[in-house]
Amino acid sequence: MRTILLIIIGFAFLIFFDTNAERRGEEAKRTAITPIDTVYFKSEVLPILKKNCSPCHFPGGKMYDRMPFDKPATIIGHEAGALKRFKDQKELRLLKNFIEQNKEFRKAEWIQ
Repeated sequence: MRTILLIIIGFAFLIFFDTNAERRGEEAKRTAITPIDTVYFKSEVLPILKKNCSPCHFPGGKMYDRMPFDKPATIIGHEAGALKRFKDQKELRLLKNFIEQNKEFRKAEWIQ
């Protein structure tokens, strides 16, 4: 009888630890840092720029010839100046993510 009881307790013990291992794995997946979602210039960044930077940085505006904000390279190349103008945290985060995703592009622009 004792042997059967020890076997049952042993199985219960193994099941308990196996379940905890699964839970720990799931928790690790939930707390892992996820990559930044892709931010698209035309559909996400450009509307923010049009809302905040028109008419000066768009065709016909007084700053368009020097800094055209309808071109992604301008935002990427002038991130410090462009980002300090935005107060809305959601918009700012989106712009920062777009710039971060395009660091390789920015390096290529500086080389040329």
